[in-house]
Amino acid sequence: MRSGRGDGARMTVYERGCAIDIDEACFYRAESAQSRDLSVLCCAATANDEGIDAYDATCASGARAVRWMRAGFVRSVVCNDVNANVEAVLETNLSRAASEVEADAETPAYSTTFEDAQRELTRAWLDGQKFDIVDVDGFGSTNFADAALRVVRYGGLFYACSTDGRALCGQNPSRLQVAFGNAVVAPSRPAVNEIALRTFIGDVVRRGAALKLDVVPVFSLFHAHGPVFRAMFRVVGPLRGAYGGFGGDNNIGFVGHCDACGNTSVVDEPLIRIFHHNKLEMASTVTCARCKGRDADGRSAVLALSGPLWIGPLHDADVVHRMRDEAERLGWLDDPTECKEKGQMSLEDLLDAFVGEALPALNGVAHYFRTDELARKGRAARVPPRDVLTTALRAHGFAATRSHIDPRGLKTNASVQEVVKCANDALSALDAIDGR
Repeated sequence: MRSGRGDGARMTVYERGCAIDIDEACFYRAESAQSRDLSVLCCAATANDEGIDAYDATCASGARAVRWMRAGFVRSVVCNDVNANVEAVLETNLSRAASEVEADAETPAYSTTFEDAQRELTRAWLDGQKFDIVDVDGFGSTNFADAALRVVRYGGLFYACSTDGRALCGQNPSRLQVAFGNAVVAPSRPAVNEIALRTFIGDVVRRGAALKLDVVPVFSLFHAHGPVFRAMFRVVGPLRGAYGGFGGDNNIGFVGHCDACGNTSVVDEPLIRIFHHNKLEMASTVTCARCKGRDADGRSAVLALSGPLWIGPLHDADVVHRMRDEAERLGWLDDPTECKEKGQMSLEDLLDAFVGEALPALNGVAHYFRTDELARKGRAARVPPRDVLTTALRAHGFAATRSHIDPRGLKTNASVQEVVKCANDALSALDAIDGR
């Protein structure tokens, strides 16, 4: 990404060759350029030949719309922002993008509104409007899912966002329960950022079900800046059959972490055992199956529970493969001007991590292990580098891949005891090679 000063207070930034003007009235976050990359790739991988109708409910400078328009698959785009002061910059960006689409692509139609996003989405629903993608880049824990899902065509996409990391990570439980469907998250536990992301996803899926819509994640994204929780959802169609509570085929459930042994697992228990009759008094009867009935070294074997949350796959494997192919076709995987900020993976590494996390063997694994945490609390004397440990786990028949959520994160269907054993075996082999 590069930038240059324009006239007056304006600045021009560039994302993948797209010029975007910004000024002091426009909110613009360079760190979010990578999420816009993913949006373009997902739309390109799923768009039909007729083009798509897009809606950006919180557009600011119009960066997302500009990226969609320049990609050539947009038939029409509606941009809305609550701040009317962005109008001049927004018009500049949209008109320029419309004029710069490739000669063989249809010039997209665009329109702008300046109103509260909830009102505009509701107005679109009342008017019978439908879109192929609705993007709401919200701030904090303000929830737009109910309004946005109503205006997405069957088969279309909803790109949702939350930046309320304190609530989703369990540090603000009252806000979490109010904003995310009365969910609870055990704070300060390993892989809490993935638990938070899954709680966010689960809330959107459940809100879709309440609207009689079958909603599933296409890809899921966590960025540490903010932090930002992002997920692209597909509105598959009308919900078929009864939405049968938690767990089972609907991929909504609970997970529990055992402080004694370090394992995190899906909790397959009736709700009455989890919550008794009062959710504010979370049950102390759900214990770790591995530690139950034995001395847990003085640490509690009672599970620290989180949920309801999404326990299914974080990504649609077929779509992320097509997104990666599209990125390669566009030359984005080896682009020296890549939209990547400090601390972020490269787009290639990110998409490869998505592919790994979408492995069928990892379906139902709602956590990851941090390699540095494996050495804590006496679980392992030494831990090899993540890639070495990943290879060792695969050699023992386990699924294992890096987590996109944490640079030290390792996702695997092995238990913590099996991970430690593989770590010890790998270290013994390395020591033998080194002659120790």
